Amino acid sequence: MRKLIFIVLLSLSCSSFAKEDSYYEETLARSYTTTVMRYPNLCQTEEFAKSCTYFTNYYVGRFEHDYIGYITDHLDFDMYESDDFTQREIAEQKVNLDYRVIRKYGFVSVIARVVQNFKNKEAKYTEVFNISLDNQKQILFRDLFKDPELAAMICSNAIYDQFSKYKYPSLYLVKAQVEVQPKNFMILPDGLEFEFSRGVLAPASVNARVIVPLSELSEAQPVKKWFHALDENANDLKRIDRVDPLEDVDKN
Repeated sequence: MRKLIFIVLLSLSCSSFAKEDSYYEETLARSYTTTVMRYPNLCQTEEFAKSCTYFTNYYVGRFEHDYIGYITDHLDFDMYESDDFTQREIAEQKVNLDYRVIRKYGFVSVIARVVQNFKNKEAKYTEVFNISLDNQKQILFRDLFKDPELAAMICSNAIYDQFSKYKYPSLYLVKAQVEVQPKNFMILPDGLEFEFSRGVLAPASVNARVIVPLSELSEAQPVKKWFHALDENANDLKRIDRVDPLEDVDKN
């Protein structure tokens, strides 16, 4: 599938709406695609409604654009009876949005888990965005360290070390991508946690997460603003107990 950088917000047609516990779903139909968005209930609050709408338009619009590009790339213009634009099969995707609001430290981590089905193919991927609650801007990897290049290399090596035993070819692509532009990380008080789609770097039964503690990132000079384990009393990072990102969050 083609990748597309953030797109202009697009108007959507909503065909269904259903609540389920602390989450609810919307089904959004476009000309060539259908997307089922699963939201946490906080997307209905004034504070996060705009953010959730942004991600909805982003994923729905990108999927429509990418699928049209896929059809175009595989279209046989000499076979008019096989015109995928007029006799099209609707592609489907499901997007599960997970908001982890860390109010104590002033940011939210948004995890999007995506499953796409088109032309008897299935694609899965995970994306993570860290957003400041103060200005609603995305927190980038380079904002976290005085030496982000060294930090990226450390994280890349940690990911490789954890998954190399499975010998998946995609590991080398992920390692190279993290070295150049790290993504899919969550900020912990005492380090970073990377999340990947299951089955990409190891068998689907293996937890596809990697935690890189500050004790390994200290040479890259992490910025205290984002890593609150770096206070006056935290002289020895190796003694800091890792904080589970699920323990101190507001998810509803």
